[in-house]
Amino acid sequence: MVATVPRLWESMYTKINNKLKKENPKKAKIFNKLVDISAKYNHNLRVIKDELPVFEKRGIFSTCMAKTMASLKLFFLYIPNLLAKKKLKAVQGKFGGRLRLAISGGGSLPDFLDTWIDAVGIRIVNAYGMTECAPAIAGRALNCNTFSTLGLATKDTELIIVDENGKKLENGKVGEILIKGEQITPGYYDNDEENEKSFTKDGYFKTGDLGKLTIRDELVITGRSKEVIVLASGENIDPSHIESTISKLPFITDAILVGQDKKGLGLLVVPDLEELKEYVSKKFDKVINNVESIFSDKKISNEMKKDMNKLLNYKNGFKQFEKLQNIHLLQDEFKVGEELTNTMKKKRHVIEKKYKEIIDRFIK
Repeated sequence: MVATVPRLWESMYTKINNKLKKENPKKAKIFNKLVDISAKYNHNLRVIKDELPVFEKRGIFSTCMAKTMASLKLFFLYIPNLLAKKKLKAVQGKFGGRLRLAISGGGSLPDFLDTWIDAVGIRIVNAYGMTECAPAIAGRALNCNTFSTLGLATKDTELIIVDENGKKLENGKVGEILIKGEQITPGYYDNDEENEKSFTKDGYFKTGDLGKLTIRDELVITGRSKEVIVLASGENIDPSHIESTISKLPFITDAILVGQDKKGLGLLVVPDLEELKEYVSKKFDKVINNVESIFSDKKISNEMKKDMNKLLNYKNGFKQFEKLQNIHLLQDEFKVGEELTNTMKKKRHVIEKKYKEIIDRFIK
């Protein structure tokens, strides 16, 4: 068993794919196809076994139709999946060959990473917790097989979802996550003001996270209430969804979405310099000797923005106002203790303050 944070998996995903692509592009395509087959097989098997999140009761006819279609897909995928699973065992070997469970916590695990880890055959326990809760709140442990969720609340933990007025919401509705349990701190030491903000009158702790419950009470986090970006036009945007989607692009090491009170969204990008050089070489058919020249080239940043906005489409669940108005490349990486916490989470307020002049200049 190993305890990890999402950034470890992001790094591993990028390194494995980039290494394959550089060493043997044909082999990389085959590997990605095997992962895709395995992921599709796993998904359809979960449809049959009712192991996908459900937020409202469905009719018998639609359920039967979905299971029938899934059965047909499983039939055609059966042999390719056997081959894929056999080949992907080599990836499991990279983890020492005896890895039974990998626990991911300390931040949100993007859906594409959750799917990728599962496809290569690693059992991931996607967990959710906070320091104030010592730290466990929920986790997709061995007692829960519902994929794309954080599983059930830990034993003797009461978890509810409420609206902005503190009224409890029914399952499937998005609101703030409140919890009550023995693992929760009785309060912040010598800080009455913070305690009043963080606890309800009936003793629930306000996590500050947004989420919803499935009909079986499994938790799905949708964002963080304190991090929601509100545009000048009034639209609310969850930055984590956009950031995790864009992180699929190989030339991105890190990124943070900005745009509070602006007319549109901007993205601060920490690039992978080697991948960026390769990207520019392919897109513009030119060799880059001086990496610094890329940072000031408007044509390059516009092309990068275009590729990012292709991912932020309706099919992937994005709305028109969630497209990027502009991007800015940063020359310095985010550092632990400065822009990042010890668990590698981004300190948004610190980053926004540090780059305020740039943000005000590149988005309106």
